[in-house]
Amino acid sequence: MTRQNNIVLRVIDLAKTYPLKGGFFETEKGEVRAVDGVSFEVPNGGIMGLVGESGSGKTTTGRMIARVLQPTSGEIWYSDDVSHQIELVRCTRTQMRLLRSQIQMIFQDPYGSLDPRMTILSIVGEPLRANRLATGSEYKDRVAESLEMVGLRSEYMNRYPHAFSGGQRQRIGIARALVSSPRLLIA
Repeated sequence: MTRQNNIVLRVIDLAKTYPLKGGFFETEKGEVRAVDGVSFEVPNGGIMGLVGESGSGKTTTGRMIARVLQPTSGEIWYSDDVSHQIELVRCTRTQMRLLRSQIQMIFQDPYGSLDPRMTILSIVGEPLRANRLATGSEYKDRVAESLEMVGLRSEYMNRYPHAFSGGQRQRIGIARALVSSPRLLIA
């Protein structure tokens, strides 16, 4: 294992199970192990890839790290920008809300992850607004910068998701994840 202060994320024996129900009364008949005993470390400034066949638990693992899903067991240690070690599994919703700007996720489905009723400005700027990171002209400037970083023109800010191709929608999702300058990005 790498020295602790050089690690931004440490996952230890992570597991997620779902009950398997069946029969007339939908009684629990067992469990499905979506993730079982996953452990790894991500060094500060590093990149780590989780590889496996379809259905092997890669997305579930990412969702547990981002705390979109609650793990059945295991530990997820995150080191913030001032080297505090935070055990994410034990964090409350309020504590996780404070960490959201530092931990962002790029979702797999660009069609399902963008609200069709929101403009691109609102979608990409959502992390800034939710975490109170920017307002007024700084808000628009940071959204424009994030869009241009992923190869989209800032003039697109007032358009809606239906006006974009699947690849462009994926880039909008990436811009949304990058706009708050996260310390940990899960894709």
